[in-house]
Amino acid sequence: MLPNPLALIAEITHRCPLHCVYCSNPMRLAETRSELSTEEWTNVFQQAGKLGMLHAHFTGGEPLARPDLAEMIAAARAARLYTNLITSGIGLSRERLRQLVAAGLDHIQLSFRIRARARQTGSRARVRMRTSSIWQSGSESTASPSP
Repeated sequence: MLPNPLALIAEITHRCPLHCVYCSNPMRLAETRSELSTEEWTNVFQQAGKLGMLHAHFTGGEPLARPDLAEMIAAARAARLYTNLITSGIGLSRERLRQLVAAGLDHIQLSFRIRARARQTGSRARVRMRTSSIWQSGSESTASPSP
């Protein structure tokens, strides 16, 4: 008998405001009408919990592009899954972060890339502010600089 999978990689959208050279998401799939609905994702999380999975990793595109992200996180937590948000942080205000943590977000993996030109325009300060807000939220976090 095969062991159950431990984690669900929930690629909830292909939409993303960035155009990272290392991204593997096909641009032609970025249309929202092809995304699963909140209800469909809730069903997926319930099935994952019943299979004995432990983790739900929310990724994309940029998962913060989904206005229903807090609802999906709550559905995953209701299915007894540990929730992890993999994000660039674009679209993550302090208020949105509070909503996600209140919905049951356990961990945030923040990926960022700073180019030489961006270093001169204050991007480092914005990254520091964003990571500071995440760490103050009480959610576990990982910061991953990208090449």
